[in-house]
Amino acid sequence: MRLIQRISTLSLALGLMSPVLVVEAADKAELNGHLEGGYEHDSNLTVDELNASSGESDEAWVFDAGLEGILKPAERLNVTLGYSVSGRRYQTFDRFDQDIHLASADISYDFDPVTVGASYHFSHATLGSDPFLDYQRASVYLGRLVGDDVYLLASLQDKSKDFEDSSARDSDIKGASLDSFFFFNEARSHLLLGLDGDREDANADAYDNRLIRVRVSLVHKFTLAGKDNRFRLGWRFEDREYEAVTITSSDPLLTDPLTGDLTERSSSQRVDQARILEAGWRIGLTEVVSVEPSISYGNYTSNVDSADYDKTVAGVTLRAGF
Repeated sequence: MRLIQRISTLSLALGLMSPVLVVEAADKAELNGHLEGGYEHDSNLTVDELNASSGESDEAWVFDAGLEGILKPAERLNVTLGYSVSGRRYQTFDRFDQDIHLASADISYDFDPVTVGASYHFSHATLGSDPFLDYQRASVYLGRLVGDDVYLLASLQDKSKDFEDSSARDSDIKGASLDSFFFFNEARSHLLLGLDGDREDANADAYDNRLIRVRVSLVHKFTLAGKDNRFRLGWRFEDREYEAVTITSSDPLLTDPLTGDLTERSSSQRVDQARILEAGWRIGLTEVVSVEPSISYGNYTSNVDSADYDKTVAGVTLRAGF
């Protein structure tokens, strides 16, 4: 939590300083934004943070909007501040409606040949119009360009979850990640190989776990009919092992006045695995507007029945960016 507190303090300071930075470096400032709306079908409504599926399917209207400000107070110094809100509105099962508000701050300095930075993210999520989860992530990172087309990025993270109605799930998380970016197509496209590791310490021992995640994604940008297009294909594998062990007993096999009841005992440890494949094609309609059909398939396996399921999400969105 100390890292979160320190970087959140830094983020607040950056927020207070940003008007001054804008005035002093107006010619070095950049503002980006986007508006996005669409429709999607979900074959199995789930709440990821609760690790359980409903078995019900539904359609939802989806939306996303955000702003990002990039400042360069000095040649090698970058400051990025961002805010976005996204959500879903289901047609039948409105208890799964959700909104996510995300605020972020990032500061980095290019020491050449390495870049050193720190970032802070805070999100507030609602579920069924009620407060659900506050999530914080603070990180420090180190990046380096190797040659002309490979970029390596390593980071350490301190994260926390604060559930509105389930304090047993509240947790602190220590994490680390390593990403490798391989650029091609004159740096317009890249292949990403990523590895993440987390150790989560929850208020209730039953939710303590360690997570290993492997990520692979391809982003390819190209021109079609004179318009910019972007194709993305991603796959990730997650292995989550819970630390608590459940011990079960069978009926007594033998009753003995000296030894007492002799009982068969067995132990089991919860293990969840996920394999998710995602694809999307952003098709440029104008310099500002694009349309993106997308699809994802997830196979989730677990020795807990409620966390053992398949899920397919398909949709299309219309996006305006500036």
